[in-house]
Amino acid sequence: MAVALIECSAGASGDMFLGAWLSLGVSQDDLRRHLAGLSVKEFELSIDNVMKQGVAAVKVDVLTHHSHHHRHLPDIERIIDESDLPDVVKIRSKEAFYHLAVAEAKVHATTPDKIHFHEVGAVDAIIDIVGSMISWHLLGEPECAVSVIEVGGGTVQCAHGLMPVPAPATAELLQGFPTKSFGTIGETTTPTGAAIIKTLAKPRWQRSFVSARTGYGAGTKELPMANVLRIQLGEWVAHDDCAKVDSELPTPTGATVIEANIDDMNPELAGYTLDRLMAAGAMDAWWVPITMKKGRPGVQLRVLCTPDKVEYFEREIFRQTSTIGLRYYSVMKSELPREIIKVHTSFGDLPVKVARLGSHVINTAPEYEVCKQTAEARDVPVKVVYQAALAAAQHLYGEQ
Repeated sequence: MAVALIECSAGASGDMFLGAWLSLGVSQDDLRRHLAGLSVKEFELSIDNVMKQGVAAVKVDVLTHHSHHHRHLPDIERIIDESDLPDVVKIRSKEAFYHLAVAEAKVHATTPDKIHFHEVGAVDAIIDIVGSMISWHLLGEPECAVSVIEVGGGTVQCAHGLMPVPAPATAELLQGFPTKSFGTIGETTTPTGAAIIKTLAKPRWQRSFVSARTGYGAGTKELPMANVLRIQLGEWVAHDDCAKVDSELPTPTGATVIEANIDDMNPELAGYTLDRLMAAGAMDAWWVPITMKKGRPGVQLRVLCTPDKVEYFEREIFRQTSTIGLRYYSVMKSELPREIIKVHTSFGDLPVKVARLGSHVINTAPEYEVCKQTAEARDVPVKVVYQAALAAAQHLYGEQ
């Protein structure tokens, strides 16, 4: 799977993300075409190639034609839902604004639905966030990891007055992420940039990475360092012979399981619910048949997610199912490094997932959906295509 390494040595903002994605190769025409599907029309994108202390970068400005509107979370969600954007873009965009609403609500001691977004509810922030999710989708939805984040220092003028840097909402959004401050250079990471990071990225920086291309998105200020956000697109290396031995097991990480027992929901909605949860970034989601009180048959929904996404999935489960109560518990999750390779068969090149323990390949699994599509196109049983891909993989790596 492709990986996007996000380097925030000069902070991060929505326009810097847009510039970096475009620098990586996202088509301006494709980005504009997708953004045209929003009901928000009072804006223009200004895209220029600039230099920041000798570094060539793409500068994006969202030019608005009218005064900024103060919007609530439901207003922004409605704008996104009524668009013709891909489902995953809608989900990620709404998740980013939900994170913003939760952060602002905590700062102002209120609830997310009552928050006036002020700056982050303005047209430019909607375009920054939705445009970033469109660009991430157009690049193949890479896994995102983020470096230590430069947050700046000093104070910043906000709608509520003079605030410390990082702004309170930014500080809330970046809990769990490593940050640093160069000094009193003002705000370098904005709430919009922090919301994008929280939605897409994990605070993980693996040692072994192969970069294929690099993009730079420019900020507006002139800083002591080059004011750019750098994103490298590449892949994790499956193993590092200098740092690992063959017998090394993967390091367990924390995760959260959310459960709900349900006996009054239309079963036709079950598959749709799982699709929504997986598209929203759940590590896994599944239904378990159970027997409930008075012998009634029911199902149990279980969702595995990272701890920072519990609030989002809680809200999504309540929205998509008939449950009125949830349970949570922490677990440790251990997973092997994996990669997708292409193997040559009589049906063409087919993708196979390869899992390793140290330097040993211990599992190979053809990608079922591709095998299914190939079988339908060739009018052959899917098991024949699947077995051909598996045999080719085993020829490369030996019997499992």
